[in-house]
Amino acid sequence: MSKLSSDDWGNLQRKFLYIAEEKVKQMKEAFEAKDFKLIKLYAHQLKGSGGSFGFREITELSEQIEQKCILDSCFDKEVIEIIHKLADVIERLKSNHTYY
Repeated sequence: MSKLSSDDWGNLQRKFLYIAEEKVKQMKEAFEAKDFKLIKLYAHQLKGSGGSFGFREITELSEQIEQKCILDSCFDKEVIEIIHKLADVIERLKSNHTYY
């Protein structure tokens, strides 16, 4: 098994951030549609993959969203605020050229 170069790892992280950005857009749409199962699904996905790619902030915020949904508080205004914060974190990480 070969190791990833730091350039390859950085490229994977960049691709993940673009996917994460799309998931957050979908979360916002799901919130407007009151599709809380979908919000929980996307939050769960980002929680796991964020950690795998070394983005602890994404994992932590996604876990907060998922927990709110598990506790039937997904309709809470705080959830959309966390989703917006997650979008801001992803945007900041995308603008940072050094991920590793």
